[in-house]
Amino acid sequence: MVTFRRSLPFLQIGLIGFVATWQAAMASQACAEAAGKISLPPGFKAELVHEVPAETEGSWVSLTPDDKGRLIASDQDGALFRITPSPIGADPSKTKVEKLSTQLGMAQGLLFHKGQLYVVVNGQVGSFTSGLYRLTDTNKDDQFDRIEQLRVFGGAGEHGPHGIVLGPDGKSLYVVCGNHTDPPLFSSSAVPTRWQEDQLLPLIGDPNGHATDIRAPGGWFAKMDLDGGNLELFSIGYRNSYDLAFNEAGDLFTFDSDMEWDIGTPWYRPTRICHVTSGSDFGWRTGNSVWPTYYIDSVPAAADAGPGSPTGVAFGTGSKFPEKYQKALFAADWSYGNIYAVHLSPAGSSYTGEIERFAFAMPLGVTDMAVLPQDGALYFAVGGRKSASALYRIVWTGEGVTADSPQPEVVAANDPQRVFGSGSPALPPAEAHALRRSLEKLNRPAGPDAIKQIWPHLGSSDRFIKNVARTALEHQPFSEWRAKALAETNVDAKLNALAAFARTADSGQQEAWVAALTSISFPELSLQQQLDYLRVASLGVMRLEPLQSSTRQKLVSALDAYLPSKNHYVNRDLANLLIRLRDPGVVNRLIPLLENAATPEDAIDFAVSLSAVQSGWTTESRLKLLDWFDRAAHLGGGHSFFGYLVAARDRFIVNIPSAEKAPIAERISKPLVEQTASIEVHSRPLVKEWTLDEATKLVADDKGPRSFENGRKMFSAAGCYNCHRVAGAGSSIGPDLTGLGGRFGAPDIMRSVIDPNHTISDQYQQMVFETNGRTIVGRVSNIDKDNIMVSTNMLDPKKTESIPRDELDDQYPSDVSMMPSGLLNTLTAEEILDLTAFLRSGGKADHEFFRAAEGQ
Repeated sequence: MVTFRRSLPFLQIGLIGFVATWQAAMASQACAEAAGKISLPPGFKAELVHEVPAETEGSWVSLTPDDKGRLIASDQDGALFRITPSPIGADPSKTKVEKLSTQLGMAQGLLFHKGQLYVVVNGQVGSFTSGLYRLTDTNKDDQFDRIEQLRVFGGAGEHGPHGIVLGPDGKSLYVVCGNHTDPPLFSSSAVPTRWQEDQLLPLIGDPNGHATDIRAPGGWFAKMDLDGGNLELFSIGYRNSYDLAFNEAGDLFTFDSDMEWDIGTPWYRPTRICHVTSGSDFGWRTGNSVWPTYYIDSVPAAADAGPGSPTGVAFGTGSKFPEKYQKALFAADWSYGNIYAVHLSPAGSSYTGEIERFAFAMPLGVTDMAVLPQDGALYFAVGGRKSASALYRIVWTGEGVTADSPQPEVVAANDPQRVFGSGSPALPPAEAHALRRSLEKLNRPAGPDAIKQIWPHLGSSDRFIKNVARTALEHQPFSEWRAKALAETNVDAKLNALAAFARTADSGQQEAWVAALTSISFPELSLQQQLDYLRVASLGVMRLEPLQSSTRQKLVSALDAYLPSKNHYVNRDLANLLIRLRDPGVVNRLIPLLENAATPEDAIDFAVSLSAVQSGWTTESRLKLLDWFDRAAHLGGGHSFFGYLVAARDRFIVNIPSAEKAPIAERISKPLVEQTASIEVHSRPLVKEWTLDEATKLVADDKGPRSFENGRKMFSAAGCYNCHRVAGAGSSIGPDLTGLGGRFGAPDIMRSVIDPNHTISDQYQQMVFETNGRTIVGRVSNIDKDNIMVSTNMLDPKKTESIPRDELDDQYPSDVSMMPSGLLNTLTAEEILDLTAFLRSGGKADHEFFRAAEGQ
């Protein structure tokens, strides 16, 4: 999501009593009241430190502590300010704020280190352009009088240069820049400098024009010396991370943004916490070319947070919080006024995270955070885009904590499978961590012994070790490891080596590469190995062009028989590969998959693939695809969702030869018309109106085993996939249900389905807005200085009603859930049991609920 913009109508807008803060400028009394209404776990308290007057101090978007217990802040469009906070518990009037006597400002990254202030300027400040600057106080008068430009950055605005942090060694700087920042000339690169879009089928760019001219590497992280020298590209493939922070182990983390316009599409990725490792590519690409997280040449996020606008991040190190919060990564979401506490757990050489909603400050848009060690508080600024701004802090009091205190709301649960897939760790975390670090040192030409160090780890079950082994290998001379890659016998190591081979070699190496790859028996592979095989095959097809007919035929012969398979992602990747290889039989196999897809996203995958096929069609199959596009016009999604459907349909029509258009001329002459979005529920007869007691007893008495496939089908039949995701499949309109079974028992799950109004999380609660005698029910999708935009249809968030802020009479939470009731009434008892098992399993087919089931 674009930084500093409120968007999407389904998250965190639930606090009562903020009417005053939405009226004109935020008054001091209203700011103090807002501090008291910020939702926090028991034992924590929020205090107002300073109300920022817009006319003289602007709207603050970045913070850093200095060495004297003060903070330095920047107005998004103006100057730098230094703040001496009031003592904890004191009146905000005791806070002192001074404007720094420097010409610099417009900073979206600040770092104070050893008396010097590093400033990442975003935009034009007088004669100063975007870049990294260092300010020094040369005469010791507590003012910065010397300005040095250390680096020029070719970008500006909300996807331009952002945060800066000191490296763990105290001798280096790390910066993060959004995907509209041109990469400068680097001194070196931990990332192999051969990035491409790497998608088999032609790109469909964003229909509304966003980032259509942006290509890899996308957003990037870089490392440099304290004077700006030795600039090294560290990691790529991000959309628009705003900030970065190191934990006590010296590992770097960020909170990357989503593209909320893509919600509803299979390439939508939620905001996510990423462990930023040396040489990694997190796979952001423009338009519909975003990489799936399972690609062998990428790495997964530590946790997904859902839609939002990521801004500042900071670890709790130095705070006077309870220990678990001192170790937590705090991550701010501007759109919905959240501060998440991400509790990271070692998983092999990396981490997985449990995301807790720590603070909820809506409608305050949190921009940046910093711990002030002198008082142990977590300070955070709100503002951005010229909106009302203030500085708050969170302190630990310990008051009100009892054994019965409510547990924090968990937004995302730990999932070790992110790091290990279906495998298991081979090393304890400390050893795995040390091994990854040692391999990262080889992300450069490293001499003849490097290959010996790298090779044993190419087949690691740890995705981060496996990935850095490949990137380190790509840095070594190809001639020194080519033969070893071709001769490797371990399947996982061979696939990873052949991925590096495809990314490094030229077209003259095709014959050897395809012979080595096709020597692996595809049907004998595990699911992850099949996905790796298909990615390696795709990399070779794209990178080793022009493709010889013999290479094409060997790949088709090795793979053609396995479409369709039992797994959607295998079907998608294999179909796209066969389409690129011009296999004539793809259409007849994809049309049934399209018509029987379990989720709208699955169907979109197949429709987009089919739209690129130029041969193998009949009039009947073309009509079936056109029929699907007509039905899909009723689906809802983000701002660009419908435009993507139109673009795919247009591409399909363009690919029809003129001589074959006559039988469908009338159909293709009519444009696709967007329809009112509604929950798509399969047409099924009423079975009975299930009561909570009946359903709960049914599940409690079940002895199993259950059917995974039927549970998945029922999740679709009940319309659940329209709003929810499970195991990476489905929509992001509502909460991800993958971890549901780990947090709730079967009775709680049944209650939430049968009586959705019983308990409504304020994370997904609609608001009632009263204005000029009208009542509007929905979620805030955007906000600016003068207006509040409210989306009234969760399935079609781009359609909004605008309410002038000075005409808002009242607002309060709705007691009606966005989730419809009666979703189980078309399901039989057996179907309900299968659905419940599917939900409790988190969409894992190998769960104990299914192990003895027929056909599992």
